[in-house]
Amino acid sequence: MAVIRQIRCIFADILYWICDPSEKEGIDGDIRRYIKWNDRLKKMNHPILRLNILLLSKPEFRSVFYYRMKKHKVFGALSRGILPHAKAVEIGGEIAPGLMISHLHSVICPEKAGKNLRVGPGAVIGGDSGGAPCLGNNVYIASNSTVVGTIHVGDNVIVGAGSVVTGDLDSNAVYVGNPARLIKRIEENDPLLEEIM
Repeated sequence: MAVIRQIRCIFADILYWICDPSEKEGIDGDIRRYIKWNDRLKKMNHPILRLNILLLSKPEFRSVFYYRMKKHKVFGALSRGILPHAKAVEIGGEIAPGLMISHLHSVICPEKAGKNLRVGPGAVIGGDSGGAPCLGNNVYIASNSTVVGTIHVGDNVIVGAGSVVTGDLDSNAVYVGNPARLIKRIEENDPLLEEIM
């Protein structure tokens, strides 16, 4: 059974080995984010083994992987044929390493996003007729939140569940509500930083 599971990942493994350094950096950063929230993965040292476990067990990670490997058409198509991406996840824009999608049913299409973007289920990050958001580093968009328009979200920001963001958000803060409003500043040693870094 384990051999069959490994065979299902063969084209994804080839993609990982033939990708350029920037693509590999993106995937490795994404894997590190998933490791942070998964004790089982913390015990494994081999990068391909971690990659394969995530590909087999997390359809949302598959979508992240295929987003990173989008320019590799042939092996990408072969891999998607065996391990389909999550159709309920849409990813676009320019996103730095460390993308983590907690569950299915999300639209993540910023113009640009920094390192360590974490997205909850049902979140929507996208554009309007003017453009799409730019997100800083260490941003957590919680479940069923919406972030739209030509706006800027700073570094170290948490957008609470069900919030609607249509204006700029300053760094080091927690925002909630519709429209989203500041409810807490995040200090240097705040435990909330662990949620987003």
